[in-house]
Amino acid sequence: MKKTTEAKYKFIISRKEDQVQKIILNRPEKLNSLTLEMIDELGDALQKTSEDESVRCVVITGAGDRAFSTGADISIFATFTPQFMYHYLRNIGFRIQRLIERMEVPVIAMVKGYCIAGGLEIALCCDMIIAAEGSKFGLTEINIGGIPGWGGTVKLPRVIPVRKAKEMIYTGEFIPAEEAYQLGLVNKVVPPEKLEETVKELTDKICSKPPGGIKMAKNVIDNSLKIADIDAALALERESVLLIGLLGPRPEPKKEE
Repeated sequence: MKKTTEAKYKFIISRKEDQVQKIILNRPEKLNSLTLEMIDELGDALQKTSEDESVRCVVITGAGDRAFSTGADISIFATFTPQFMYHYLRNIGFRIQRLIERMEVPVIAMVKGYCIAGGLEIALCCDMIIAAEGSKFGLTEINIGGIPGWGGTVKLPRVIPVRKAKEMIYTGEFIPAEEAYQLGLVNKVVPPEKLEETVKELTDKICSKPPGGIKMAKNVIDNSLKIADIDAALALERESVLLIGLLGPRPEPKKEE
């Protein structure tokens, strides 16, 4: 029998279903655009999730059928001083990115509808993206005279070909889910009615594997990508394999006949 618990927030839903934590951006009438209060709630939910040893997988998604998220609600910028804008980008935004990226367990973005600006930057922090047909992806900040400030200009060119990333950032145009799949930005594109089922199948598969191995694999992949020297990266892998051998379950010795 499925065990479900839910934390109470105003603008997000944080629901744990067995070993899977589902975090839902919950302003569907505003395309799940992010206010400061909503960002604060998201940070709190992510922090609590990272501290819960029973969580084996995290899913981030948006409420409704129209959007994962369209990023920051730009009306909040009207009151920002230059000093607070720096704080918003460097501290508030950076904290959200790092909470997602440093999660020990896999994080999956489940996307339906628009995934643009800060919404795409949140999705880029996740380990995998599963998208519904008809979804659209883009970094649209150039349209209001800005550039992506939550990691988009840095991370998108590391995920898709740099020339295509430049085109998306310079023009602020969307690409459809099918093109995002071809570029390697998303893992799967499925019919909207199959999205929840597909993500559940994936989380069930991940949760069925030994948790130590999953955490260690994620650690090696994420950190080895930051290591320029291949020998140093392989050393990290070998040490991790050894650590699993030392700490993991040991086979019972064979009984003598």
